Amino acid sequence: MSTSTENYSETLGRLKKQLATSRFLRWWLGELAGMVPAWLQSAGLDAASYTLVRLDQASALLCRLENGALRNIGSVPLQSLDVAGQRQAFQAALGQLPASRREIALMLPPGRVLRKTLTLPLATEENLRQVLEFQIEQHTPFQPGEVYFGYRVLARDFQRGQLTLEFAATPRGAVDQAVKTLNSWGAPVRAVVAENMLAANELVNLLPAAQGKAPSRLMRGINPWLAGLLVLLALAAMAMPLLIKREAVVQLQPWVEKGKQAAQAADALRRQLETRVDQHNYLLEKRQALPPVIMALEELTRVLPDDTWVQQLDIKGKELQIQGETASSFRLIGLFEQSAMFHDASFRAPLTKGQASGSEHYQLALQMQPMVGQAATAATPPAAAAPAASASSPVALPPAPTPAASASAAAPKAPENRASAAAPEKKP
Repeated sequence: MSTSTENYSETLGRLKKQLATSRFLRWWLGELAGMVPAWLQSAGLDAASYTLVRLDQASALLCRLENGALRNIGSVPLQSLDVAGQRQAFQAALGQLPASRREIALMLPPGRVLRKTLTLPLATEENLRQVLEFQIEQHTPFQPGEVYFGYRVLARDFQRGQLTLEFAATPRGAVDQAVKTLNSWGAPVRAVVAENMLAANELVNLLPAAQGKAPSRLMRGINPWLAGLLVLLALAAMAMPLLIKREAVVQLQPWVEKGKQAAQAADALRRQLETRVDQHNYLLEKRQALPPVIMALEELTRVLPDDTWVQQLDIKGKELQIQGETASSFRLIGLFEQSAMFHDASFRAPLTKGQASGSEHYQLALQMQPMVGQAATAATPPAAAAPAASASSPVALPPAPTPAASASAAAPKAPENRASAAAPEKKP
């Protein structure tokens, strides 16, 4: 059994070496990689496929990465040449290279690139660039719009759900100036890389994908007629679902109209019902907005102390005004504020000396609270509240009327919104 396993491992190893040395396989995989969506592609790039340019104030150095080491292939002095001379010298140095190796990558010295190893949740890989852009301030001393950054995935831990990656960032100012200079020389920059990351051979491109994207080799050599046919097929594929949906909408239109008419009829009935309900409840709401006069008199009799008389009582809407004499005027405000029916008690006129010895004449205004539940209960007779009770069952007699209530009952009947008692009222 162990011999079979070893033979199987050796066979796989030889097959792997053969595939790795196959030029056709590398070309085929490279063409397929260009068709993969951007979010599925690796953030790294092959350093051996670029001409690396390092710019400083004195010169522009052209390099190639071969066998993991940099090899100088040309240099352009900058201080002794004007802009036109710099462009001509750079193009001459670049023209010595094969056409397939003229893609330019700007190489930054180690001191201008910040590198960090980060660990993030594995679920962030699909939108990894957006996640890193939100965390720029946590990992660098710059704002998101002040740096170019890139990343390279190092490992994926599916058991822990973690993603390990290498993060690199550099300030935008110096990079933009160098890219502008190379563009003026007729050499568009396709990538910006760090010099201290060349040993890995898979570099992190700090330039945004939209800015450093180069035309693919497949699109540069494709037949124009085939491209036009592809566009027509794509338009047809997008138009067919729209036509099918339009036909379905046309077929459903009569049903939609019927449903719309039914909804309008139901809405009209609802509005008509709400109007009739509001008309029916208008008088009831007006009637229940304030407590009945008998309840106001009962509460007034309960609150007033024994040494207080009421000579005149007026009800105007929610306001109750009383005038009379009392031996303890300073307590009246506090007593009415403790009542559940009255509030905002205040004197309407200064206190004057009363007719009785030691009494004061007062004029007090009160605000009545709406007491709908109590009013409805008080207005309902016992027989109506219990219609199922037997006619022969005894009915509890009401409590004996207080002197204040008797005086109010003896007075002439007043309008609903105004009650007046001509005779003096005294609470025993």
